[in-house]
Amino acid sequence: MEQKENISLLELVLRVFNNCLAHWKIFGLIVFLPTLAMFCVVMWVMKPVFAAEAIVTPPSGKSSIGSSLGKMLENVSGLSSVSSLLGSEDQATNIVWTFFNSWQLHQKAIDKFNIRDHYEFDGKYQADLLKIFRKNLTLEYNDENMFYLRFEDEDYKLAAQILQFILAQADSMYNAYNTNQARQSREYMDERLLEVRNNIDSLEKVFTEFQSKNNLYDPEIQLESTVKYLGTLQSERDALVQEISYEKMQRGEDTKRYEELNRRLQSLDASIAAAINGKRNKMGVLALNKTPELTAEYLKLEGELKIQQTIYKFLRQQSEQLRLDEVNKPTNLVVLQPPWENDKKVRPGRSVILVFTVMLSALFAMLFCNFIEYWKNLKPESLAAKEIRKVRMFFKRN
Repeated sequence: MEQKENISLLELVLRVFNNCLAHWKIFGLIVFLPTLAMFCVVMWVMKPVFAAEAIVTPPSGKSSIGSSLGKMLENVSGLSSVSSLLGSEDQATNIVWTFFNSWQLHQKAIDKFNIRDHYEFDGKYQADLLKIFRKNLTLEYNDENMFYLRFEDEDYKLAAQILQFILAQADSMYNAYNTNQARQSREYMDERLLEVRNNIDSLEKVFTEFQSKNNLYDPEIQLESTVKYLGTLQSERDALVQEISYEKMQRGEDTKRYEELNRRLQSLDASIAAAINGKRNKMGVLALNKTPELTAEYLKLEGELKIQQTIYKFLRQQSEQLRLDEVNKPTNLVVLQPPWENDKKVRPGRSVILVFTVMLSALFAMLFCNFIEYWKNLKPESLAAKEIRKVRMFFKRN
């Protein structure tokens, strides 16, 4: 059996170091040649890459008109569904995020700046070119709730121009989206305006016919007048009854005056009965037995008509405001940090690559030098030598 030699860590390090010194020319070549090759690559083959950056605020989501409109629509029966067309702040952020990542926007940038030739792309599929383009574009939503955009390219001027183009196009796309939403909302408003106008015309006709048929024009005033009228008649009747009683007690029932007073009493009773039964309605006197039902119907029709008129005024106002939104194209994306032509490269890191190459080459050279020494000092009768001879015989046979 082969005896194993026990050595300390220091002895091992010194032995490795001495083995490298024994073959310092080989060690130097193994380290120098890859380092020189990598130096040439990073200096003249690998092109530097530059980056343009921008920080953009998301859109507010709702204009002042849209915000107030949405709140009011939610409180109006039958109109809450249209408020969803106006969007929300989170929805606006998601929409702009989608625009920034859309292939339509990226394709516009590719066509605008002739990226196919710039990248020297020889592929067959446009999707592969889009994939390469998107690798150079970074979009993040930072901790301050802002959009962070970054584009990398070998031309620092082109990188800034592409990022500026993307920002302008995204804002334009969001404006087009808002314009379309405003148009849809306005068209809905116009439909509702026509519907409400027809409802108002129908209600006005029904209300007018109801007033004419029942001679009911202002229940509160008419009811007050009716009560006063009936109260006056009743007071006259009470006074007349007392006078009849006095006449009967003083002169009896056979006098002319007694008969006249009775006729007046009958006339008053007929007037009171006529007023109660509604036979004086043409004079504005209400029939008390029908007053609650007629008043309830009157208030119902009047209230519905007022609601429809209020809705119509509101819809008319908002329709005009939405027309302004259609033609108004403000800047929705506020660029806090615009992209600029930054000529400081971001990669490759030449020093890091060269240091890594030197370290890796030195490690390989160290292993190779120590293997040479190990091979030279290997005894023919050792187990390792036997195994190596078996490997050599295998390769010779094959």
